[in-house]
Amino acid sequence: MDLSRRLFLHVGLMTGAGLAIPSAFADDAMPAWHIGYRTAPPAGFGPSPMHLVSGKAPAGLTGTLYRNGPAHFQHGEAYATHWFDGDGMVQRIAIGEGKAVHTGRFVDTLKRRMEMKAGKFLAPGFGTLGDPSFPVSSSNDVNPGNISVMMSGGELLALWEAGTPYRLDPVTLETRGFKEWRSDLKGMPFLAHPKREPDGRIWNLALNGRRIGIYNINPDGSIASFGLVDIGAAAYIHDWAMTDRKLIILVQPWIQTRNIPPFIDGFQWKPEEGMKFLIVDKDDLSKTRWAQGQARAFYHTGAAWEENDGTIRLDAAFYSEPVLGSGGGAQEIRGKMSGYDRPSKLTMAVIPPAGDVKLVETDLAGDFPQVDPRRHGLSRKLTAMVTGSVEGQPGGSALALQDWSTGKRRVYDFGAHYMVEEHLFIPKPGGTSENDSWLIGPAINTRAGRSEVWLFDAANISDGPVAVWQAEHAWPLGFHGTWA
Repeated sequence: MDLSRRLFLHVGLMTGAGLAIPSAFADDAMPAWHIGYRTAPPAGFGPSPMHLVSGKAPAGLTGTLYRNGPAHFQHGEAYATHWFDGDGMVQRIAIGEGKAVHTGRFVDTLKRRMEMKAGKFLAPGFGTLGDPSFPVSSSNDVNPGNISVMMSGGELLALWEAGTPYRLDPVTLETRGFKEWRSDLKGMPFLAHPKREPDGRIWNLALNGRRIGIYNINPDGSIASFGLVDIGAAAYIHDWAMTDRKLIILVQPWIQTRNIPPFIDGFQWKPEEGMKFLIVDKDDLSKTRWAQGQARAFYHTGAAWEENDGTIRLDAAFYSEPVLGSGGGAQEIRGKMSGYDRPSKLTMAVIPPAGDVKLVETDLAGDFPQVDPRRHGLSRKLTAMVTGSVEGQPGGSALALQDWSTGKRRVYDFGAHYMVEEHLFIPKPGGTSENDSWLIGPAINTRAGRSEVWLFDAANISDGPVAVWQAEHAWPLGFHGTWA
């Protein structure tokens, strides 16, 4: 069977692939920020204590921050050719009694086992070509488990947007195989951005061309139902949104028009079609309506809510056109800047009960929007987002908290020697408002060459962190996480 056929098996999902490019740099020639794109040790990290280097951990802060992201980019002198294709590594930061302990471990995937044995890149991936010798019978053969994590029914799951979740031990991070909710759903993809209602119920999508699967998962981790909706085109979907009663699927005009490797090269940007919003009734997936918006590209939404008159408000980080296509992040992996200068803007999409969508764009540039989990799908005021930039260095350098009720925002600038990652809301014990929260997330201190975990009071992030823990090492930049 030739490569082009093998790349589109299983549930109609084709994933492109990665041959490596020889490095022109030695490690000592890399800029300080490259530590965020450096391959992690094969054995991972820890468990090892982190040191409280600033502030004091508040009473009542007990739990675990899990993070996921690509962490293997180099075999010998060869570098991976897309950031999204690096092997997934899950970070575990356990916090209690003012102390923090870090553990990092690679997800044990078929892709990783075969490539480590061969000492070279083989498997198909998101944005580069791949080696035809790698056997592909389903999307899970190339699943790096490298985008996000979630807790469900006491299990920790490592997620990739085009494959089945991996089950991990929540303490040791040992991989325990694939998650199977139902025998007839074996091997079904599970998007890397599930949505959790305040009561613990989880909704998520399964990518399958123009027919999208919808998971409805009970708070105990069992599956309540699975259905399909037609979104009209095989659009690229990384994230979506929901209210308390509706699911909102954003069909950006980045459409798959060819079944070719690499995967993302089969997509075409069609701005003349605009962005279409499919609103689906949670109680009856056959009840749908469409709304038309302006052309935008995106990776991440914040969350949505529905007002009394049926108007839906949804915030997201919208780009004017797609980014991180073929070769995305490849320059940074090799220690160079890609030179991209078209950042996304935090935008509110206002979807009326009938008629076109209105986009209200702010001047806040950045990505990785997050909201209070107690208000997910409900009316709210606040969105946290990574922002800021440093000339000659990728990623964000600041954290912002947008207040939609006033239009004001609070910002904390970490400084030019920091690379800031997604920060999550942690509700304070006994608190009820969004301001009754902490914000927690990692940042790489490029001057020290170490990763840190920062904790803010959501009501006063401009005052600086409440506490900062520093590791003895740096782990690579991650994508998404969860607090348990």
